Amino acid sequence: MPGTQSCVQNTRWSTVNLKNAFQPSGPWEFVLANNSRSYLNLQRCKLIFTFDITDTAGKVVNIPARTIGNELIYGPINNIAHSIIKTMNVHLNSKLVYHNSDNYAYKAYFENVLMYSKDIKDSTLSAAGFFHEEDVGQLCEGFTKRCGVGETQVAADISVDLMNQSRVLLNGSNLKLTVYPNSSEFLIQAFGHGNTKFKFNIKDVYALINEYDLTDGMSNALEAAVLEHKFLQYPMICPSIRSFYIDPNRYDAPANTIFTTKMPRRLFLGLVSSEAYNGSFGTSPFCFKPYGITNIHVDACGMSFPGRPMNMDFANNKFIESYVMLQESLGHIRNNHSCNSISREMFASKGYTIFGFELSAVAKDSSLFDLNKITNVSIRLNFSELVPAGGLYCVVYAEFDGILSLDPFRNAIVDQSG
Repeated sequence: MPGTQSCVQNTRWSTVNLKNAFQPSGPWEFVLANNSRSYLNLQRCKLIFTFDITDTAGKVVNIPARTIGNELIYGPINNIAHSIIKTMNVHLNSKLVYHNSDNYAYKAYFENVLMYSKDIKDSTLSAAGFFHEEDVGQLCEGFTKRCGVGETQVAADISVDLMNQSRVLLNGSNLKLTVYPNSSEFLIQAFGHGNTKFKFNIKDVYALINEYDLTDGMSNALEAAVLEHKFLQYPMICPSIRSFYIDPNRYDAPANTIFTTKMPRRLFLGLVSSEAYNGSFGTSPFCFKPYGITNIHVDACGMSFPGRPMNMDFANNKFIESYVMLQESLGHIRNNHSCNSISREMFASKGYTIFGFELSAVAKDSSLFDLNKITNVSIRLNFSELVPAGGLYCVVYAEFDGILSLDPFRNAIVDQSG
């Protein structure tokens, strides 16, 4: 006979409306856990957005039935439920436990595009408005699936450190979420739009949460354990996003120090045009191109990753080492059960030129922590051709080990990357 579940009295889904007055331009504040007796299931918290796209006067912009030549077609950028979010703050019992840069959209995109297969992208992740694109930034099938006129509803998991681990939140806690949105220029991609300007309109936003009610005996036992051990700990893998600008008309980007705390577990980076990074109706902010890059390496702890220059030449199909390193850092090599559907050709020229580096021996094993190594992490890049007019942005995604602790008084103590 299987074991009998006797600890959880009840589980339920609940909607949480805004704590502040709704403003389409944000910010949006939610209190997900309000000092109740219930235990919040952090992994199953979601944000639900309803939006439409109009012109700046609020009028519908019709899309022709068939796109021929340069006819107008427009839609939201990929992974739109996450891309709506520019930045997010999380306060636990009045203590700030999560705050990243203004690049939350890139954080969520890296996670979804690199770590899931095409089947998942086109099924489960489609709820977040993610559709696999064969050629990012071009008029491909993935883009046309996102196009349409009228209101659309999408749902996004809350992809922050505390909510990416499996342990529930201790009851009697207050968890507040504050969300700031991106601009319309960042969120909309269009073809044949001429001088037409668009507006991304958020019509409604609310949170969907899942909670457990435990038996009194189990709740008392948990509280006694916290009193005995002084802390309840939440081990986490903490992604962090950084970006830096590369001036035009250069053949190199000198060492840019991006982290000055701990050594990351692994690191991913890509180059995107300044126009797309800052938001433009005619571009996708997720179109990562090689831009004539010949060498890239990461310096940390007195070591260089990789140990020797790769000497890439994308124009002459010399890039396989960097492609293999990306797949190795994701654990997609030598197995038959996982992939991210990024082919060799897509990596070379279709907007998926993302470089991956393993900096830790346990980079792919989230069940293990590595020894802390305090160091500066810098990135160097060299190009075979001049950086184009307007310059480039290098977007860096790095993962760190982290622990959040709660004492018996529900005070939060955070130990993670800066």
